[in-house]
Amino acid sequence: MSQENVDILRRFYEHLNRTGEADFSVLDPDVVYDLSTAMLDAAVYRGHDGIRTFQSLLRGMWQGMRFEPEEFIPVGEDRVIVAFRMVMVGRDGIETAAHAASLSTFSEGKITHSKGFQSKADALEAVGLRE
Repeated sequence: MSQENVDILRRFYEHLNRTGEADFSVLDPDVVYDLSTAMLDAAVYRGHDGIRTFQSLLRGMWQGMRFEPEEFIPVGEDRVIVAFRMVMVGRDGIETAAHAASLSTFSEGKITHSKGFQSKADALEAVGLRE
């Protein structure tokens, strides 16, 4: 199951970068997107409407964004850490980049929970692993 989950996340990021929108087909209707410890927006978004709200906030802050996955780390059968590089383009056209990570939990082929972290090390620590 862990390779299937990695493949789902890989497609999710490809879709996000191509369209600028989340791929709701792989998000559970009650998905929780927890950014309480992340750098962009310390909040928790719930359900598809919550994800849409978050995306709207991002569009308001940035002219453009892309997420470049650097590493997919399966954690057991139902969780995957993704270490990625975020590239944001400000309203002034200036590009900035940062590294971050997320931990996604799956059930029946859908993402049910995703938590953002400021670093890969933080995500690994959250699941009891080290770099």
